Amino acid sequence: MKKKILLIAFCLFTAFSVKAQLGFKLKPGASGITENVTKKIKIDQIKDLKNNVELSDEAFLYQIKQQDPNKFIITLKDINSDSTKKEDVYETLDIIQYNYKTTIKKQKNEARNNILHDLYTNSRQSNKKILFPDSIIKRKSDSVTLLGKQIAKLQVTTDSLYYLYVKDLMSFKSTNFGFGSLRSRAFFDLIYGNDGKRFNALGNAGVNFGNNTGSVYSEIVNGNLGLFRVSLGTMISSTGKETDADAKKEEAYQRLVTSGGNTVLNFEYPLAYLHSKNNQYNLISRLITRGTADFPEFGTKTEKWAGSGSFDLDLYADATTSNNNLRFFCNFNASKIYGTDVFKDNLGINKSNFTFGQLSLGLVFLQNFKISFIVATFSSEKSLQNRHIIAGGQVLR
Repeated sequence: MKKKILLIAFCLFTAFSVKAQLGFKLKPGASGITENVTKKIKIDQIKDLKNNVELSDEAFLYQIKQQDPNKFIITLKDINSDSTKKEDVYETLDIIQYNYKTTIKKQKNEARNNILHDLYTNSRQSNKKILFPDSIIKRKSDSVTLLGKQIAKLQVTTDSLYYLYVKDLMSFKSTNFGFGSLRSRAFFDLIYGNDGKRFNALGNAGVNFGNNTGSVYSEIVNGNLGLFRVSLGTMISSTGKETDADAKKEEAYQRLVTSGGNTVLNFEYPLAYLHSKNNQYNLISRLITRGTADFPEFGTKTEKWAGSGSFDLDLYADATTSNNNLRFFCNFNASKIYGTDVFKDNLGINKSNFTFGQLSLGLVFLQNFKISFIVATFSSEKSLQNRHIIAGGQVLR
């Protein structure tokens, strides 16, 4: 008993000493104590107290912690951090409505769980005299069903509101990295959806011409699958080369630089999205996994099926005038390609596994017309390096 009294007295004496030495000042209306010391120790949770408390004497806190080790969680705090600073939240009507709806959903869910628990507990009673009558059971059961429907409806509403908020937040923030399934879906909606018209230069869709060879590529269907955007596209190519051997090589090269094959399955994942506040300047990075197939039935200059798979790193950047009537863009793509023997023979190269990359430049004018040029290509296969410039065009609306 004497030891405890001495320990408590020592703690109080130490506390007053520390306070006198450091000159603590409790700000009016503030929830914390501020002081100028090289190190802070913050108690994040204290039983029966709602406000955070900050102290700076490590020995003093250690002695208190010995009295009740489970009462405090102690963390070191950097000298330059602001104890009163809170995380910035981008306040929009969507997130405000989300907060309201989430609170209502939580209340309804608690009410439903209480009724369910009440019914379950009563159903386990062995004494029939205290069991609920049928009218009460029906009323409570109907309430559970109704609340369940209301909660499900609120869940759909809150999911939609939060998704809109994530899109707004990505447009508000100038740098975006780290994409989960929701952020990934919001990113692709910004890029390819109705809100993404400023990025309509992205990709090789449209008509392309080069060295007496032309092709038309179009995306047929697309959708989101978890982290990825999945799309299926098709391409038709033709050449004016006289010999079959030259025609086969030129068509294969045309497919390679514009899509990869006459049937293409893409899986896209966003790596980064950077932009200026008014989206006058943009930078997008994606990881693309692509599977392609050339079917003779779709008009290729070969009698056998050819296929390939690739892993691509894609970088896109653009800049637009203040009135959006001219948008200049640059697209760089580097890939590692794994093809079949027929795919290799069609291109006239030595290895079926090779690296390939290309640089495209172009512009969009009047927000409706796109002109692009594949100005450079590089590859581990010399015959694919800077073969010739390919021009492309597309009406975007």
